[in-house]
Amino acid sequence: SSMQRARSTASLASVGEAPVGMKRSAKSMGSLADAAKRGAEKAAVKRDGSGSVASSETDQVDVEDSSFKQRLLRGIRTILRSRLLMCIFTYNALAATTSVLLSFQRAELVANRTVEVASTERDTAFLANVNMASSVAVFALQASGLGAFIASSCGQYGTLILMPMIRMFGVSMLAWWHVQGSGQAPNLTLFLLLDEFTKVINFAVAKPVRESLWRGLSAEARYDAKPIVDTLANRWGGGSAAFVTSAITRIMETTGAGSVTEDGTKTLFGFPPVLILCSIAAVWWAVVSVDLGAIRKRIDAELKKQV
Repeated sequence: SSMQRARSTASLASVGEAPVGMKRSAKSMGSLADAAKRGAEKAAVKRDGSGSVASSETDQVDVEDSSFKQRLLRGIRTILRSRLLMCIFTYNALAATTSVLLSFQRAELVANRTVEVASTERDTAFLANVNMASSVAVFALQASGLGAFIASSCGQYGTLILMPMIRMFGVSMLAWWHVQGSGQAPNLTLFLLLDEFTKVINFAVAKPVRESLWRGLSAEARYDAKPIVDTLANRWGGGSAAFVTSAITRIMETTGAGSVTEDGTKTLFGFPPVLILCSIAAVWWAVVSVDLGAIRKRIDAELKKQV
């Protein structure tokens, strides 16, 4: 009987040990399989430079760091491929060019308005009052709805042409004053009336219409290209105006072209170089506005057909 109990105990022990050994072997095989799988994934990532396994924190950081650069390049490509966006860019750049060119004339007129009492503080206060008056006029037009009424009456096409036409009229008046005054600088009051009137119409009437040009365009145009157009066009126009003015002044000094009036104003063909440059930019601006309006009309017609 003791022999039988020993045999049964040994058999139970042998039966109990078999599953443990099988479990251990299964665990070892599972760990080996997991290690092999991880090694295969790492090898795949090394082979595939695109990073098909999106579990690397480094790849995520690279994507975040390059997102701005990618959006910038995508926006530039979108502008270069679209004739409409190129026209919008040129339209805004020429508007900034004419404003900067006339700002040179404004600064000179303000500095020479009263030589006896002129000072930096008084000139600054004078210009601040002028800007405040124009801001109040813009607010009045927008709050009363008169600006929207003018824009709706002229239409999108007419409002786009309105701004360069007003600028051309202002430059023509300044040129007329220059001729009538035998080369004398224009009156400061007349200059400010013309310049500030153009700014008021721009902010109260034309700017909302320009924003509507982006209606119906792709997401890349609205979110990637528009910030570039709004920022770079103004900088490009202002920088170009300053560069061209400086270049013409140096050419006149080097070659001796043009003449100098009694008050020290340099003229070319009987007119200040700033007025000549502003006239050219205004005419170019008007031509671009006609082309821009025609392109936008075709896009609106296509959108209506799709609806």
